[in-house]
This record gives sequence, C-alpha cells and structure tokens, in this order.
Amino acid sequence: MTPALLLHLSGPQFWGGPQGGTTRTSHPHPTRSGITGLLAAAQGRSRGSDLSDLDHLSHTIRIDRPGQRLLDFHTVGGGHPKHHTVPTAEGGHRGNAIVFRDWYLHDAAFTIAVTGPAPLIDDLATALRTPVYPPHLGRRACRPDTPVFITTTKNPDTALEHLPLHRPAPRTGDTVPVTFLSEHAPTPTTPHTHTIDDVSRPGRTFTTRRLWETTRHLPTTRCAGLGTAYLNALTAHRTT
Repeated sequence: MTPALLLHLSGPQFWGGPQGGTTRTSHPHPTRSGITGLLAAAQGRSRGSDLSDLDHLSHTIRIDRPGQRLLDFHTVGGGHPKHHTVPTAEGGHRGNAIVFRDWYLHDAAFTIAVTGPAPLIDDLATALRTPVYPPHLGRRACRPDTPVFITTTKNPDTALEHLPLHRPAPRTGDTVPVTFLSEHAPTPTTPHTHTIDDVSRPGRTFTTRRLWETTRHLPTTRCAGLGTAYLNALTAHRTT
C-alpha cells in the first residue's frame, strides 16, 4: 500500500518549461515542476528553498478533460516616450512595445495521485488543507475553479479509477476512454511514450523524465458532469 495525495486541477492553466522569447506555450498537462511548486507554496516555502525532499514524490495524472489551447496576446511598454519604455540590459530603453503571445490551457481538468513517503504525504496533506500561499495552476493568474486537495489514500491506482470524472457523460456507450500518464512503466518491458523537460533544478534549469501514457476504458457512470454537479458527485463519493 502506497500513501498518496489525490489532487484535482481544473481551470485556466499554464504549465511552462524551458522556453524563452515572446511566444510561450503550455505543456498539455501539469508538469512535475508545476506540481512541486504548488505543493511547496502550500507549505509556505520561499523561492529558492531546497525542494530536494519533493524529488521522492511520484506523479500519476488522469486526464479528465484535455482542454483547448487559448491565445493570450498582450504588449508591454507601448504608447510611451522612449525613456518610459522597457529598459534594456545595456541601460537604455527599447523605444517600442514588446509583443507576447502566450498559449494557455482552457477548459482542462486533471486528477492526480502524488505518492511518496508517509510522513511527507501527511505533511503535504496538512499544508493543502490550510495553504500558506494560495494554489495556482502554473501561473499566479491561473486560479483553480474547484478545491485542489481531495483526500489521501493508500491505494492511488484504484482511487484514480473510481473517482468521479470531471466531464459530461457521452450520449451513447457504456465506457469512455480516459488517458493516464505515469512515471512508472505498466510492465518492466513497456517502452516509455514521452520524454519531457520539466524536472526543476537549482538555477531555473530543468532535466528530463520519462512518462508512460495508457488508455483505460472507464464506465460512463463515472462521468459526473461539470461545475456543481461534479462537486456534488465528488462529495458523495468521499462520504461512501
């Protein structure tokens, strides 16, 4: 039995990584660095703190709704005299506006099992119930539209299969395909399906991890709808 946190991330999201320039894209699912930051913020850790103990955590993501990409176009420093525009590294001023294009995730929802040592899971559960800093989904402007912390469990794989899905039920069919992303291979010989640079290291650098994507066909009765309907189903599930 492996102790785990069960989290739900729903709302506008931006899961960045090692990128620069004026066009910035989000990964299609929560990143390891993003979840680590969310947990550390709940504990009240300051920027630059040692987060090496959180390296012992393992993540499995259930994609309730993959969402869609949404473009946010904005500028910085336009419409002003040159000496009031954005400073340059050389001590001058750009003189023109900087144009940014940020691609966010819209209408996405993920249920996540975070497993690890029991004392660490207990500490994180306490922090998530009363977080020091409010949770955000990749960026501070991206606030969750449902509670992030669901509960703890000692059987995360079973819990992910039985928790309500944050999506409407299809009109036909007895099952729905649901994508799972895990840091562990389903069998020792199964090749990984993805690599992603999202393991944060000191100095705002990242290293690579492997992911295994699988599809499970869950009963359509798991589909709990959206908004209040989903929250009611989740509450009912927790009390049974």
